[in-house]
Amino acid sequence: MIKLVQPQIEELKYRKKLLKDPQTMAFNKNNGGTVDFNEKIWQPWYALWMNDAKYYYAYIYDDTLKKYIGEVSYYFEEEYREYVLNIIVEAKYRHLGKGKEALELLCQQAKENGLRFLCDDIETNNPAKNLFLDLGFKEVWARESITMLKKRL
Repeated sequence: MIKLVQPQIEELKYRKKLLKDPQTMAFNKNNGGTVDFNEKIWQPWYALWMNDAKYYYAYIYDDTLKKYIGEVSYYFEEEYREYVLNIIVEAKYRHLGKGKEALELLCQQAKENGLRFLCDDIETNNPAKNLFLDLGFKEVWARESITMLKKRL
């Protein structure tokens, strides 16, 4: 069973590890791949993502494994005038249905938080695109190598 857990600030070391893993971040190769989530920015990052209603962030916790296996989030993207989500599952836990469970939980959480729609701007050739389509996301537009997917909650 999967659940979403909002971390304490000292638990951000897991996010640092997650974003540093080349296999996990391979989907992000066109944007530099891995990300350095430096401890110097943890305090302001945490204050924003945990206290601003336009932001939501949580770890994906697997009850069976008794550990975090990824992260989910959404934020209001001014450019699109939409709430855009993010989901990252550690590479070794992909293709096991865990990402699907986490995405369903994120959509449920967003609805409980008052959102009516949730979107993702995903690379057109990303195999995870099918996961979104299976969960009721619709293609809204595509340009260059990005496809915008949107779901009514």
